[in-house]
Amino acid sequence: MNENNIISLQSDGRIYYMQAMKKKHAGMFSEARELMLRAHELEPQNREYISELAYLMSSSGQTEAAEQFLIDMFVRDNFDTTYYYDLSEVNIIDEEPNKALLFGMKYVDLYDDTEFYDELFEIFEIAEFDYDEIIEEADEFIGMFIFQTLFMNGNIEASLDFLYSLDIEIQETRAYRNQKAMALLFLNKFEEAQVILETLLEEDQTDMTALSHLTLLYFYTGNMEQYTRFLRKLEVVEPLDEDARLKVGLVLNFLNKSEMSYKLLYPLYKKKVIINFQLLHALAQSSFNIGKEKESRQYWEELQKFQQLDEMHSPWKRRDAREELNRIIDVYLQSDDADMRVLGLFKSSLIAPSDIILGSPMWDLIDGFGTREKLYTAYLYNQLQMSKIDRLHDGLVTLEAIDATDAEMLGFIDLIRNLEGSKNELKHEGETLAFAYMYIYHNTDGDSLLDISKTNNVYMKQLEEAVRLIKQNE
Repeated sequence: MNENNIISLQSDGRIYYMQAMKKKHAGMFSEARELMLRAHELEPQNREYISELAYLMSSSGQTEAAEQFLIDMFVRDNFDTTYYYDLSEVNIIDEEPNKALLFGMKYVDLYDDTEFYDELFEIFEIAEFDYDEIIEEADEFIGMFIFQTLFMNGNIEASLDFLYSLDIEIQETRAYRNQKAMALLFLNKFEEAQVILETLLEEDQTDMTALSHLTLLYFYTGNMEQYTRFLRKLEVVEPLDEDARLKVGLVLNFLNKSEMSYKLLYPLYKKKVIINFQLLHALAQSSFNIGKEKESRQYWEELQKFQQLDEMHSPWKRRDAREELNRIIDVYLQSDDADMRVLGLFKSSLIAPSDIILGSPMWDLIDGFGTREKLYTAYLYNQLQMSKIDRLHDGLVTLEAIDATDAEMLGFIDLIRNLEGSKNELKHEGETLAFAYMYIYHNTDGDSLLDISKTNNVYMKQLEEAVRLIKQNE
């Protein structure tokens, strides 16, 4: 067959885009969304596909996902403010007039789009208003909304970069300086954060947000004298307004002052003054810690409506994770056997959520460990790259996946150390060595090497070589 006669599908997204638009015009938004997603995946930089995908997501009942998608694209494209138009559109579809109007008016102000201006007036039937005032309100709302969305999703560096992208007049307001300090604090840029927070408190000693953040900073930096002094202020001062009450309650919850946190936050929830993800998350934690587990589970279920959060972050799963970490410390990390300590480090790396290990007593123990354990710690938690540690870790991951016992894992750790000390060149991957090790010493099912090769998608030749190497070093 002549190659020139072969008909090939386009490698770009145009064909999916055209199909999606047909479905869109037929009102089949969910099907159109899936097709537009394919187009976007093939051409992720195509701006038209991005706008249409967000529109279709919102039209098929996924406005929150559409907003998150657009903000992700906004960040990816260096805070391209043309995305304000799309954010306005998806909120028009979702009948969220305040967000739609503020994003829309800011877009109009930036790009002098009189046609969209007229469209907004037609949709919202806006009465007389002061143009400058509504743009000022849009600046305040958009800045806080995007910052908090990025921050709450863990994209803290982007949240800080976004603040720096705003007009200097906006950056210098108290609210934004507090947000900037919070981002710097969570990025461990303590000196920069401290300068901002101390300045804010010098200007206004009643700034509860700055007081809360500075208390956190002293806690993080281990300045326990200042931390204790500022914590007393937080515990005795009754916040004057709802925003301050929320901020202080959130910080006290973070510092495990659960009873005081609950006391401040519950009235906000009961009166429905403020109902948001942060409030519900803090109430779920604080109520759980003071023994109100049923109530905690209700808050946890309610916060899922604002943002889907994996159950591993729930108070009860975090409790289980802390208990497991304590068990690892007691059984493994305090052992006199170096191999047991290595196994304990591996098991600690499996703890989820991973932030449970922050501030754990395990770090004090690690200071007294030997070189091998410290290298493995650096590999697990500081991105140290070392082939022999790779081999050990990958082997342990393989053994964990097949439910190997502690005795089997300890045997593998010992094997790797012996192989590293031999004269033979060690070039095999940890996964291959782990399967070869189990085949030789713990093959209770009588599996052949061929069975192991097929089941685990490992090259037969590599398995055979690994078996020979291990047997040579017995």
